[in-house]
Amino acid sequence: MLKKLIWLSRVAVIVLISLLLISLAGCLQDTFSRSEKQGTEQEQHLNPEQEYQNAVEERRRREAELREELGAFFVPLPPVDRADNPAVKAKGIYVTGHTVANSRRFAELMQLVDETELNAMVIDVKNDSGLMTYRSEIEIVKEVNGNKGVVIEDIDAVLSELKARDIYPIARVVVFRDPHLPEVKPAWAIQKRDGGGQWRDPKNFAWVNPYDKNVWDYNIAIAKEAALKGFREIQFDYVRFPENARRVDREAEFPGSNGRSKAEAIAGFLAYAREQLADYNVHIAADVFGVVATSKGDAEGIGQSWEKISSLVDYICPMIYPSHYGPGYFGIAVPDANPAGTVKYALTDSLKRNAPLQRPAIIRPWLQSFTATWVKGHIVYGPVQVRAQIEAALALGIDEFLIWNAGSRYSRDSYLTADEAQIQEAAQAAARLALGHDALGRTKQTALSDYLTALQKKKWYDAFLWQSRDFAQSEADYQAWADGWTSSLASYAVTAEQGTTFTVDLTLKSAVAVQKLSGEKFTVSMENGVWKVEPPLALLKALTVQESSNTNSSDDSL
Repeated sequence: MLKKLIWLSRVAVIVLISLLLISLAGCLQDTFSRSEKQGTEQEQHLNPEQEYQNAVEERRRREAELREELGAFFVPLPPVDRADNPAVKAKGIYVTGHTVANSRRFAELMQLVDETELNAMVIDVKNDSGLMTYRSEIEIVKEVNGNKGVVIEDIDAVLSELKARDIYPIARVVVFRDPHLPEVKPAWAIQKRDGGGQWRDPKNFAWVNPYDKNVWDYNIAIAKEAALKGFREIQFDYVRFPENARRVDREAEFPGSNGRSKAEAIAGFLAYAREQLADYNVHIAADVFGVVATSKGDAEGIGQSWEKISSLVDYICPMIYPSHYGPGYFGIAVPDANPAGTVKYALTDSLKRNAPLQRPAIIRPWLQSFTATWVKGHIVYGPVQVRAQIEAALALGIDEFLIWNAGSRYSRDSYLTADEAQIQEAAQAAARLALGHDALGRTKQTALSDYLTALQKKKWYDAFLWQSRDFAQSEADYQAWADGWTSSLASYAVTAEQGTTFTVDLTLKSAVAVQKLSGEKFTVSMENGVWKVEPPLALLKALTVQESSNTNSSDDSL
């Protein structure tokens, strides 16, 4: 019995020791695991100071590469700890460099912005003469004497004051209409076709060549420096070839075009600008002729294609001054005498041009604040006419605008207060929502009717415009598909509506047969501010049925 008790005691001790060893091993293992884990986390997550130093070192490395690559066009990169630059719904006025330099007048304009719905200024950085309005430190600008017309002595103080007043600063950079640069760099200019030197426009101004990468780098360098100074947006103006394209093409030569179209050159510049400015945390805008929104492609021959430009910038700014439309445009005898109607038609076309694009730019129009005395039948433009244009834009849901007066003279009576404008815009947005209207004032039912009517009349572009589809498909792809239609939509009847889904009976006719589709479902949804229609696959197949074999075929991506 005693031996048994001793044996049991020994077993108990052994068990206890084993348990203690297991527990200790677990603790040690856990300790080692935590240590290893902490070491891994320290490797993955450096302290903020070290991360900052690494970023600074990377910036130095990239700057060295860029200095080597860009040479005289080099501009330093922005600091590592740059400020945020959120998008702003800009309502701005154009301000010349001379106006900024006039302290009294500039103070008056800042007060105007402070007291009204206005919140932005578009300030000349590189002006219509091709000269800087403030002193640039860029090597190439100094080399070509681009500082010879400086009027703003302290741009840093100007931008500091605008920031203190919460006024959004936009840098206007006039790009290809540059009468100064060709005088210093004649090889960068548009040339005469007959080899007689630089081509000049009717006002005897030379233009730089939009195909020349030196010209691209020159203007982008100026944009970079403006961003470093504190401008939050770069607006490229005269981002085009000279107007009167037939005359220009007959007289001018564009070295380096290499078979590229004018539209490809302008799009190439803007794509390159976007890439080069990506580090500078700045928004990009482009000014375009107002008629570009109405005419298709590059109909004016100046290189401005709405679809190309709108897809490459943050803001597209059509210059829809009523005075710039000829007699009868939009069916208006004298567009200048009808500011509201002209702006309404021009912006309706702008919205339509944006509608098929996957990521279109925000439309921010230039509006007229000057009297066009040279226009036959013109009217005097005062506060009432300026306000009429703003209201026409707001009625279409466009709540950003820029006001142009070449002398930077504006009337307080043209604008609401910020609070009044906010109340008005909220009321208009609520009304559109309550009525189920898109930016064009259409309901879902109207949108469906527009689409089906386009199919009936075989207006392929209108069908393209109103059809919801895969954005990978281009306008040319859609046209090619529409050219292959073997049937036409003869009639339709909407039989039911539930939310955004419509049930429709369709009748199609081809050269050899009549086909009926019953109970087909159409879905209507909002894209880019307008109602778009997603048709049933059965309809798309029926439009392109192969008559000889009576089999269906279509591009399902449509």
